[in-house]
Amino acid sequence: MERSLDLVPEETAGAAANLSRAAAADARDERAWALTRGVALTLALLVVAGFALRAHGIAELGFAEDEINKLEAARAYGQGDITPNAEHPMLMKTLVFLSLKASEAWNASAGATRQISEEAAVRLPNVLFGALTVVPLYLLTAAFFDKRTGLVAALLWASGVNAITYNRIAKEDTLLVFFMLFAFYFYLRAKQTSGYEPRAKRKYYLASAVSFGLMLASKYFPHYFGLNMLYHHLVAQRERAPGEPRGRTPAIFYPLVLVTFLVANPAVLLPQTWHYLTAYSSEGLLTHHGYLMGETLYTNQMSSTPFGTPVYFYLLFLAIKTPLPLLVAMVAGLVACVRRWRRPGEAFLLLMFVLWIVPYSLAGAKWLRYAHSLLPLVYMLAAVGIMWVVRLGASLDEREGKFSPRRIVRALVFLSFVALPAWLAYDAAPHYATYTNALGAGRAGYYFPHDEFYDDGLREAIRHVVERAPARASIVHETPGVVRHYLQKFGRSDLDSRVLSDPAFRLDAAPRPAYVILQRGRTYYENREKMRDVRARGRKVYEGFVGGVSAVEVYEVK
Repeated sequence: MERSLDLVPEETAGAAANLSRAAAADARDERAWALTRGVALTLALLVVAGFALRAHGIAELGFAEDEINKLEAARAYGQGDITPNAEHPMLMKTLVFLSLKASEAWNASAGATRQISEEAAVRLPNVLFGALTVVPLYLLTAAFFDKRTGLVAALLWASGVNAITYNRIAKEDTLLVFFMLFAFYFYLRAKQTSGYEPRAKRKYYLASAVSFGLMLASKYFPHYFGLNMLYHHLVAQRERAPGEPRGRTPAIFYPLVLVTFLVANPAVLLPQTWHYLTAYSSEGLLTHHGYLMGETLYTNQMSSTPFGTPVYFYLLFLAIKTPLPLLVAMVAGLVACVRRWRRPGEAFLLLMFVLWIVPYSLAGAKWLRYAHSLLPLVYMLAAVGIMWVVRLGASLDEREGKFSPRRIVRALVFLSFVALPAWLAYDAAPHYATYTNALGAGRAGYYFPHDEFYDDGLREAIRHVVERAPARASIVHETPGVVRHYLQKFGRSDLDSRVLSDPAFRLDAAPRPAYVILQRGRTYYENREKMRDVRARGRKVYEGFVGGVSAVEVYEVK
């Protein structure tokens, strides 16, 4: 101690530098597990298992209207036109285009029983990236906490029924989450790296910038970039040693985000894209309004904020669509984080969770797929809660043995929080979206019919119509893209396609017989009276069930 007081300034700076380098080396040693064979093998197995769960029965579900938009955009890309579906960036549609081309090449050489359907090809990019998301989720969780917590979070993602659900649809949220987690992780590692290691620090910053650019090229949700900056402005990851360089964010960081975004999404530079985005954001392209939740129809558009769908929309989703053990673990994780809110990892989860659930709940427009970006936080919180329970159990008794309290607690935790939710996910296949826990009282398709069915069963209803409809009959529906696609595929382009919610549509003017497809999840202000009229005047000739729940009906009106 006396020796340290006698040091001259140069010696003090040198000693501080040595201490900081030693601390950095210790930190690297503590995080060396990130590259070990055991962790890499475990993550590889989780990716394979997650891919298998996500790919299982992927062609058994017909296209949804949103997915047809992606299919048609990808076909336009093949013709050199990158303007379709301009409300979304290009990255996912580019991957769908490549997947379709790869499937065509495969089908040309594969046997009749090994063909890849268009439904599978369109969804495969998300299935793959959804399974791969275990990697950035593990890295981020482990960087904040430890490797065991990271592996638990990765396992929960790989087998999580809600993560699987939204990784199986051709929407941009899967890619958004994948690159967002990598962007958060690399930025965090840059902040955790000592200022005495400028090259490593810069490398992490640049990797984060590229990830943020790809995130924005996946979906136009820039607020996650802002949330990351807000968090690191509020929470320091480490104390700098005396004299340590600050290691600020390099000047190239922000230009690199922009360049990456533009390279992956050049369509944003086209005037047509901005004209379309202006019309889209002003709600000028909305053709129908309303979201049926339970038995009540709510407005579901941003201009209705905060009086659109109920503010408890996402909380209800978490309550009834999350397996109960994971729900308990998530609550335990929240409690654990509140108790230790000054720590960087706990502060991150609390800040991000609150700043997700509050603004999204107040927004007038809500869809369950938006909650896909909430799920990493849910699984991270659940992992923290599970490890908290494990540590409490480990403190019960220090004795080791075949049936020691410690081993019993670990076995119960694994069975309750990991094995049971994984089995529930497997059991829900292939209609994962209809999973509802005991709190939902088995009312699948009741509270969120649009998102739970997502046009599941519609393909089969269309097939029923084309098999019995006479020439030039009419088919009435709410999904012009899906109907157009399957009428062409089934060779019945002669049928007169009409949209029920179209203000110009009149049932009496439709060619007879008219086959009207009604979907509970597509009940709108513009069609609910017409739906009542169809049920009163028509004869039900078909009813499609998804996961044991009625999802689609066909009425014949002569």
